[in-house]
Amino acid sequence: MQPTTAKSPLSGHALLVATGACAWLIPGGGHWLLGQRKRAAIIFVSLVFAFAVGIFIGSIGAIDVKSPWFYAQILFSPVSWYLAHLSGAVYHLDSFGRAREMGEIYTGIAGMMNLLCIVNAVFMAHCKNESK
Repeated sequence: MQPTTAKSPLSGHALLVATGACAWLIPGGGHWLLGQRKRAAIIFVSLVFAFAVGIFIGSIGAIDVKSPWFYAQILFSPVSWYLAHLSGAVYHLDSFGRAREMGEIYTGIAGMMNLLCIVNAVFMAHCKNESK
Protein backbone atom coordinates (compact mmCIF):
# COMPACT_ATOMS: atom_id res chain seq x y z
CA MET A 1 0.00 0.00 0.00
CA GLN A 2 1.38 3.41 -1.02
CA PRO A 3 1.36 6.35 1.36
CA THR A 4 -1.14 9.06 0.53
CA THR A 5 0.14 12.49 -0.34
CA ALA A 6 -1.71 15.77 -0.14
CA LYS A 7 -2.76 16.97 -3.57
CA SER A 8 -2.64 20.59 -4.58
CA PRO A 9 -5.92 22.20 -5.66
CA LEU A 10 -4.66 22.09 -9.23
CA SER A 11 -3.20 18.91 -10.61
CA GLY A 12 -2.96 17.08 -13.87
CA HIS A 13 -4.33 18.76 -16.95
CA ALA A 14 -5.88 21.63 -14.97
CA LEU A 15 -2.45 22.66 -13.69
CA LEU A 16 -1.02 22.73 -17.21
CA VAL A 17 -3.89 24.81 -18.57
CA ALA A 18 -3.86 27.22 -15.61
CA THR A 19 -0.09 27.64 -15.85
CA GLY A 20 -0.23 28.36 -19.58
CA ALA A 21 -3.12 30.79 -19.21
CA CYS A 22 -1.48 32.67 -16.33
CA ALA A 23 1.81 32.83 -18.21
CA TRP A 24 0.08 34.40 -21.22
CA LEU A 25 -2.19 36.77 -19.28
CA ILE A 26 0.66 38.14 -17.15
CA PRO A 27 4.27 37.58 -18.21
CA GLY A 28 5.82 35.47 -15.45
CA GLY A 29 2.41 34.49 -14.07
CA GLY A 30 2.91 30.80 -14.82
CA HIS A 31 6.14 30.69 -12.86
CA TRP A 32 4.46 32.59 -10.03
CA LEU A 33 1.71 29.98 -9.95
CA LEU A 34 4.34 27.26 -9.68
CA GLY A 35 5.92 29.00 -6.68
CA GLN A 36 9.02 30.37 -8.43
CA ARG A 37 8.61 33.95 -7.33
CA LYS A 38 12.10 35.22 -8.15
CA ARG A 39 12.05 33.82 -11.70
CA ALA A 40 8.54 35.21 -12.21
CA ALA A 41 9.63 38.68 -11.11
CA ILE A 42 12.64 38.62 -13.43
CA ILE A 43 10.48 37.55 -16.38
CA PHE A 44 7.83 40.15 -15.62
CA VAL A 45 10.24 43.06 -15.25
CA SER A 46 12.34 42.22 -18.31
CA LEU A 47 9.45 41.55 -20.68
CA VAL A 48 7.36 44.50 -19.55
CA PHE A 49 10.43 46.71 -19.90
CA ALA A 50 11.08 45.51 -23.47
CA PHE A 51 7.40 45.96 -24.40
CA ALA A 52 7.26 49.42 -22.80
CA VAL A 53 10.40 50.52 -24.65
CA GLY A 54 8.76 49.42 -27.90
CA ILE A 55 5.65 51.42 -27.07
CA PHE A 56 7.79 54.42 -26.10
CA ILE A 57 9.74 54.31 -29.36
CA GLY A 58 6.91 53.59 -31.79
CA SER A 59 3.82 54.72 -29.80
CA ILE A 60 0.79 52.46 -29.55
CA GLY A 61 0.38 53.01 -33.29
CA ALA A 62 3.13 50.39 -33.73
CA ILE A 63 0.64 47.75 -32.55
CA ASP A 64 -1.62 47.27 -35.52
CA VAL A 65 -3.89 44.30 -36.17
CA LYS A 66 -3.16 44.49 -39.91
CA SER A 67 0.60 44.21 -39.41
CA PRO A 68 2.30 40.80 -39.56
CA TRP A 69 4.13 41.76 -36.35
CA PHE A 70 0.82 41.61 -34.49
CA TYR A 71 1.04 37.81 -34.39
CA ALA A 72 4.24 38.15 -32.37
CA GLN A 73 2.95 41.06 -30.29
CA ILE A 74 -0.21 39.23 -29.18
CA LEU A 75 1.99 36.55 -27.59
CA PHE A 76 3.02 39.13 -24.98
CA SER A 77 -0.40 39.44 -23.37
CA PRO A 78 -4.01 40.36 -24.15
CA VAL A 79 -2.80 43.90 -23.43
CA SER A 80 -1.50 43.90 -27.02
CA TRP A 81 -4.99 43.40 -28.40
CA TYR A 82 -6.35 46.14 -26.16
CA LEU A 83 -3.65 48.59 -27.29
CA ALA A 84 -4.30 47.68 -30.93
CA HIS A 85 -7.99 48.38 -30.33
CA LEU A 86 -7.16 51.74 -28.76
CA SER A 87 -4.77 52.77 -31.51
CA GLY A 88 -7.07 51.79 -34.37
CA ALA A 89 -10.70 52.00 -33.35
CA VAL A 90 -10.68 54.55 -30.56
CA TYR A 91 -7.94 57.09 -31.22
CA HIS A 92 -7.08 56.42 -34.90
CA LEU A 93 -3.39 56.69 -34.17
CA ASP A 94 -0.76 55.79 -36.71
CA SER A 95 2.98 55.63 -36.63
CA PHE A 96 5.39 55.81 -39.57
CA GLY A 97 9.04 55.32 -40.43
CA ARG A 98 11.87 53.92 -38.38
CA ALA A 99 10.20 54.64 -35.07
CA ARG A 100 7.27 52.39 -35.99
CA GLU A 101 9.60 49.62 -37.20
CA MET A 102 11.65 49.73 -34.03
CA GLY A 103 8.52 49.75 -31.88
CA GLU A 104 7.15 46.73 -33.77
CA ILE A 105 10.44 44.87 -33.34
CA TYR A 106 10.71 45.55 -29.59
CA THR A 107 7.10 44.63 -28.86
CA GLY A 108 7.23 41.60 -31.17
CA ILE A 109 10.40 40.30 -29.56
CA ALA A 110 8.84 40.77 -26.11
CA GLY A 111 5.95 38.62 -27.30
CA MET A 112 8.21 35.91 -28.69
CA MET A 113 10.26 35.85 -25.49
CA ASN A 114 7.03 35.46 -23.54
CA LEU A 115 6.16 32.47 -25.71
CA LEU A 116 9.41 30.84 -24.59
CA CYS A 117 8.51 31.60 -20.96
CA ILE A 118 5.02 30.13 -21.45
CA VAL A 119 6.48 26.92 -22.87
CA ASN A 120 8.99 26.76 -20.01
CA ALA A 121 6.30 27.25 -17.36
CA VAL A 122 4.04 24.57 -18.87
CA PHE A 123 6.98 22.16 -19.12
CA MET A 124 7.88 22.79 -15.48
CA ALA A 125 4.25 22.16 -14.49
CA HIS A 126 4.32 18.93 -16.48
CA CYS A 127 7.51 17.83 -14.71
CA LYS A 128 5.91 18.71 -11.37
CA ASN A 129 2.93 16.48 -12.26
CA GLU A 130 5.14 13.61 -13.34
CA SER A 131 7.12 13.64 -10.08
CA LYS A 132 3.97 13.08 -8.00
